[in-house]
Amino acid sequence: MPAEFNKWITQQQWIPSRLKLGLPSVFRLRYGRSMMALVDQALISGSNFAANIVLVRALGLADFGKYYVAYAVILYANALQVSFITTPMLITAPMLDGEDRTQLLNGMLAMQLLASLLLFAIFAVLGAVSRLFTNYYSLPCILAIACSIGTYQLQDWLRRYYFLTGRGNLAIVSDFISYFVQLVILAALAWTRHLTLPLTFWSITLTSAAAFSMGPITDRLRPSMARMRETWAQCKRLSRELLLANQVRWFGDQGILLIGTSIVGATNVGGLRATQSLAGPVNIALTSLDNVLPMKIGELLKTKGTAGAYAYIRKAMIVSTLAMGLVLIPIAIFGRSILRIVYGPAVVAFYIPMLLQLCNMVVGIVTRLWFYFYRGVQDTRAVLRATIVSTLVGVPALFIFGPLWKSTGVALASLSGYLAIAVFCIYHWRRFKDELLLRFPGK
Repeated sequence: MPAEFNKWITQQQWIPSRLKLGLPSVFRLRYGRSMMALVDQALISGSNFAANIVLVRALGLADFGKYYVAYAVILYANALQVSFITTPMLITAPMLDGEDRTQLLNGMLAMQLLASLLLFAIFAVLGAVSRLFTNYYSLPCILAIACSIGTYQLQDWLRRYYFLTGRGNLAIVSDFISYFVQLVILAALAWTRHLTLPLTFWSITLTSAAAFSMGPITDRLRPSMARMRETWAQCKRLSRELLLANQVRWFGDQGILLIGTSIVGATNVGGLRATQSLAGPVNIALTSLDNVLPMKIGELLKTKGTAGAYAYIRKAMIVSTLAMGLVLIPIAIFGRSILRIVYGPAVVAFYIPMLLQLCNMVVGIVTRLWFYFYRGVQDTRAVLRATIVSTLVGVPALFIFGPLWKSTGVALASLSGYLAIAVFCIYHWRRFKDELLLRFPGK
């Protein structure tokens, strides 16, 4: 199939010669990790987009806002998991071979099971205590949220394990169970008018647990409690550094929306979240980069050094910004009609916040690429300082703009935070350029 495609490309006179050279190499990725990651993320983003439509129409904006607040808590727990377990695993495991690698992964699995159990217990207790102060969530809903927090992390660990071991096809199967089957369940409940907030989170719990059960079947994964302490000793330094940076980053991103809920209400935040889903193509591209760019930057640092990695990232910023801008322009032009058709007339009022969030997505491409670069050159101080600056800019902006312009103010505060990251990353590079160039001089 690739040979036939390459032959067809060369026969097309309307395709520029430079593009003819590039297209075959791009489509060869269909059998590689990059294309697997893109297909997998397309499945996740597409299922989430459709699920959001179902939830907005079935639950209404107010309950959908409550759903998104709880989902932000799930993502917070995921930030903890990524810091302590996932990222150290993805960095350390490729350096090992044979039995050493197997033992490390079994130790990581034991850490993940313990972490999921602790997350369930912590958030269940915190949720129960919160009932003393507010009735925002019912007790059945709190239990469902706590269970979904635990199982979500298990499934996320397994999908990354599959990519680590070079079997993206199994990651796609796992995510199909976790996300697409979940969509089918939610749609069925909505169709029969039985969908509620607790059942939404029980659906997440059920499908995440079912997807995670693939691990023992396909790989005979067995947690090793004996290896867990040694595994933690190998990864604890990196975990601590990532933990601080990821917590600040989460607060500057998801935390702004949580604070915004207390300022503008769940309905406004629900509408804001619904409009974010229209940027699905951008989300697919951004998230799929997680499985591609870190490895590419590592290769460039070995061969061309910091200068080569920076040149690559700078080019990627320009190309990605232009490409994503072209994708988002039609959404911006026909945004009102799209919102009315997809979510209903009530969401059309969030057109201006949607435009701001589309701008946020474009700036987000630049900030994410900068973070990939700084992690590659092992400059975690840049990531930490950038996220601190973002929080110092975004949170005050939220308290200023939120009461004035409601959901528009929340979107504007989020955009200001991302712009602050981009400006700081440029400043940091110019200030420490010589030092960073010496870290990886290249061959």
